[in-house]
Amino acid sequence: MGTLSQALAAIVGALGKRETSGQPAGRRPRPDEPPILLVKAKVRDVLRRGVPVNRIEPGPAMHTARAVFADGSIALVRSVPPGHLMEAAVACLRMRVTAHPAEESEDGDIVFRWRRGRVLVELIGPDQPD
Repeated sequence: MGTLSQALAAIVGALGKRETSGQPAGRRPRPDEPPILLVKAKVRDVLRRGVPVNRIEPGPAMHTARAVFADGSIALVRSVPPGHLMEAAVACLRMRVTAHPAEESEDGDIVFRWRRGRVLVELIGPDQPD
């Protein structure tokens, strides 16, 4: 029974719903979990080399997206606050979008920048098949 409740909690968390207690239903991954560490290491290398963002595609859950870099690297991301990834996706179609490390004072992990805008994003994890 515990597996079913964990699965439901993960689904509810991915959809951004809240339990009746007002607390978020899903848990946010800890920054020291292995999948997050792998993605952060991969993205750190992409940032160091200055690889641009080729496109931003819809992700497997609500408010998530796949950031596809020019070297073929892919990471699941969400904007901070949610709902701002569309601007970056449109910018990818029209101009060069670059990724930069977020500042210590910001809540996200990286910043997508282009000529007239920017979006702060949080790394969720590695891309997985739908």
